[in-house]
Amino acid sequence: MTLHDSNLAFSQFVEFAVHPRQQAGLVLALDERFERLTRTYPGFIRASVQVSEDRQRVLAHVLWQSRTDCEKAFENAESGEGDLWDLLGTHRATAMIFNGYELVSEVVGPR
Repeated sequence: MTLHDSNLAFSQFVEFAVHPRQQAGLVLALDERFERLTRTYPGFIRASVQVSEDRQRVLAHVLWQSRTDCEKAFENAESGEGDLWDLLGTHRATAMIFNGYELVSEVVGPR
């Protein structure tokens, strides 16, 4: 376990509420966006997409080296790449919830 350290990472989570028929298309669009754009920004560590068991929620997670890296990437994305609001409409998601978290501790499995 690592206690709070200002040099630890920052996580950005975006949860989408979506009809199960739209879920696969949204997952694909998020994967493409992460591969084509998000991963090119400084401070990017990794991204993942998860689906709820009932297929009505999609959770996108992007891990950054710092909050500052996340904020800079978000500013760039809003200024011309097309934003997440486009995905909301295209895949008929009924809600989109943003959350950011600072990593303050972690436990890592054996390597």
